[in-house]
Amino acid sequence: MHRRSQADHCPCHDRPKPSRSAHCRTPVALTPRHAYLTRPMIRVLHLHDAACDFETRRSIADLCQHAGPGHASTVRSIGPGGDYTNTPVAAVRLGRAPPSDLVHAWGRRALLAAALSRPQPLIFSPPSNLRPADVRLLSAVAACRDVTVVCPTVTQARLLARHGIEPRRRHVIRPGVNFARLQRRRDQRLREALGLASQDIVVLAAGESTGASGHDDAVWAVAILHVLDPRWRLLLWGRGDRAAACLRFAHTLGHRRLLVLAETALRQAVEFEQLLPAADMVLAPSAHPVPTLPVCVAMGAALPIVAVVTSTLSELLEDRHTALLAPPRSPPQLARQLLRMREDPSLQWRLADRARAEAYQYFALTRFLDEWRKLYAAVALTASGGQKLSMDPTVANPIAS
Repeated sequence: MHRRSQADHCPCHDRPKPSRSAHCRTPVALTPRHAYLTRPMIRVLHLHDAACDFETRRSIADLCQHAGPGHASTVRSIGPGGDYTNTPVAAVRLGRAPPSDLVHAWGRRALLAAALSRPQPLIFSPPSNLRPADVRLLSAVAACRDVTVVCPTVTQARLLARHGIEPRRRHVIRPGVNFARLQRRRDQRLREALGLASQDIVVLAAGESTGASGHDDAVWAVAILHVLDPRWRLLLWGRGDRAAACLRFAHTLGHRRLLVLAETALRQAVEFEQLLPAADMVLAPSAHPVPTLPVCVAMGAALPIVAVVTSTLSELLEDRHTALLAPPRSPPQLARQLLRMREDPSLQWRLADRARAEAYQYFALTRFLDEWRKLYAAVALTASGGQKLSMDPTVANPIAS
């Protein structure tokens, strides 16, 4: 009996080869883990201001690091210390650079530079503090370019709707929180490095200190409590153009021990999430639209939150359900809510636990990445001449007028 050797077998069939010169023509089925081999690569250029805020930097980093094998990301910045010194230089050099499948412009400078360079599919992420001049620029660009606008909040999307941005161009994708970055336990060594005693009541102001952040009101509110009890302390990240001004304001009030600038005290750069284990609660005092990622991070870390009632923060927080809210521009009311939170440990636990549950439900990084992947694919497909993909309203919520 003739025995078939291993060399006589086709790797795809359990039968002898017809001849040694013949080749197996039966296609091999790809398993799901090989499916990326059949997808086209989407090349995304992320263009942003060199002085962009925390939410923008973190979103770009997450999209570049976790976008998946079907995406290739390039990051360029505009401004002092960036890849391009100014907007005209950026527009010229982008026009000479190899084309991308789409350009993702983060902020007003990036939008203008992308609009002045060669025609490419364009996605625009507006700044949180959207000004009338920014809306006029966006309307002018949308009149001559097919631009998709992605807002981090429904409030901003409605603002654009009132200024005539078409529903098909508007989407809402909320920021994503990487919960692996969060540490829930108090870090006593970090508090000591910051000059904070174990018995101090530490209030962390959310985000960077900018003109819109309202950190001056945070200084005022905690100063009221500091007079009643010197253990009350305010911790600022130390980033932003108003951080030094907040420190001077605290000294003007006569409280030199009140305020700690984290990066100044530690003498090194730290991320906002690294400061959460040093805090007893988080204060979001801004009466203006600001990046919402710091508040989302505080929710995910299960820290008690006191915030100001605004349309933006009301999308994230509910009074006496996930936070305690106070009227805008009212430091005495903020102080009262901070004191109420401190005096009721059971209230702290209930609000923090609910906030953490909602953060995991609405602000997970996997959800954020999935929504952006689908939007990138839809924009790239439209640009290549295919039919535009229908967006799942539960994934990247298009906002109707």
